[in-house]
Amino acid sequence: MVTMNESELGRVLLTHRGVQWIIGTKDDPYALLVRAAGDDPHRLGELIRERGPLYRSSAEAWVTAHHEVAAAALADPRLSVRHPDADAPAAQDGGEQREPMPWEVPALREVLPFGGAFLTAGRADCERVGELLEPLLGAKALERRRPVAEQALRRALAEAGSGFDLRTEVADPFAAGIVRELLGVPEEDHDRFAALCRGAAGLLDATVCSPHLRTARELIASVEGMRSLLAGVIAQRREKPGDDLVSALLAATHEDEVRSVCTLLALVGTELSATLFCDAVAELLDHPAQWRALCEDPGLAPAVVEETLRHAPPVRLVPLYALEDLELAGTPVPAGGQVVVAVEAAGRDSAVHPEPAAFDPARERAAEPLAFAEGLPTSLPAPTARFLAEAGLRALAAEVPGLRPVGPVLRRLRSGVTGAVIEMPVAR
Repeated sequence: MVTMNESELGRVLLTHRGVQWIIGTKDDPYALLVRAAGDDPHRLGELIRERGPLYRSSAEAWVTAHHEVAAAALADPRLSVRHPDADAPAAQDGGEQREPMPWEVPALREVLPFGGAFLTAGRADCERVGELLEPLLGAKALERRRPVAEQALRRALAEAGSGFDLRTEVADPFAAGIVRELLGVPEEDHDRFAALCRGAAGLLDATVCSPHLRTARELIASVEGMRSLLAGVIAQRREKPGDDLVSALLAATHEDEVRSVCTLLALVGTELSATLFCDAVAELLDHPAQWRALCEDPGLAPAVVEETLRHAPPVRLVPLYALEDLELAGTPVPAGGQVVVAVEAAGRDSAVHPEPAAFDPARERAAEPLAFAEGLPTSLPAPTARFLAEAGLRALAAEVPGLRPVGPVLRRLRSGVTGAVIEMPVAR
């Protein structure tokens, strides 16, 4: 990460936003999707798909909304969230190192703290860490925690009034509470942990959409703060190992990676869990028959979550970089070129999903959801997000079957990746 003063960082972020805005005026659907300025994202996804299996956006990226191409790109080991320049050898002393020209602007990955939260990790590292996490964060291990998670959701509901904001009063404290328990955060740090999670909201979005300076500063401070908090947890486990996630990671890898992985689970895991839960509830309340079905049979919760991952996933765009020259959908992509997978739009591809615009948890699964592709950083908190959304839906349907919306669902501005709910007023 390149260290910059406030003026330099502000200039870089403003330049990125300006470029995205200008490209959007040329009716480039991907640029408009990234700009996130009020255009219908579903219509933009259709326009991306109409451009062909893989189209070259003016935003200097190849973009796809075709399910088959999207699945192939997400599984291709030659494509990674880690840019090939990240592993290029540094210039040796006395060697030639070109000074950047005044008009050259660093990429967002160079000025924002994605590496500190494991968001720039390559496929091999993600797969290796995923294997380490499986015994403690796999589906079977998490299922044993379901009674505790459902009780935590009931507790959050009990503390809310008759009318409340589902996101801030229930989803956020519910997700943060469970994740911090998984990480073994001591009680005296609970409030700080929750505050840092709130401050890092939008971290995934910033991988694609340039944030405002104030937001960027808060993201940087939150990542640094969470890494500092987790350093204390790691020190405790180093001195006194236990049967827990941090101890298991420390026994298998180096301390800095443990801290980065745990920062990912804390900040991105909490955000994805709360967002997936809110998106599922929003879909159900928009489809009262589906909500009534869940209230009558809480066992439908996993199907609701899977359909939400297809219809309104918490990861809607995935930027990848070619590690070598390759061909995708018959199109040459040079090493270093960016390929963006429009995950939500690909999930609505009628070539794979009949009546793709319909929210139907009972539909026959034609393909796995693309939101949490294996080998990418977001695959690591994925089991936790799925588990918490399912447990939360079961408890919510049991406790407040009469839940109803009392206002519009508001989503974060410039939130092209997560489309995150920031306000969801409901009443019992």
